[in-house]
Amino acid sequence: MSALVIKNLPAALHERLKARAARNHRSLTKEAIALLEEAVQAPPTGPHGRADNALDAVFAAGDALAAQGVDFKAWAATSRDVWR
Repeated sequence: MSALVIKNLPAALHERLKARAARNHRSLTKEAIALLEEAVQAPPTGPHGRADNALDAVFAAGDALAAQGVDFKAWAATSRDVWR
């Protein structure tokens, strides 16, 4: 199996990756591999850096919020209560 060394990884990025790995019950290495696999399989983006498919854009926005620690289950529960 091949190895990859990432030098000069910003501390903030390292912390976010560790947090994401913990949320997904993965090691730091397995989380990085999962993200790399997802990135190379992602559909190409449009001319403005946005996903060509609207649903892909929604998923990308959700991933970005999850990376910031947004708890979607709590958000969804609150949102349902508001709209009832």
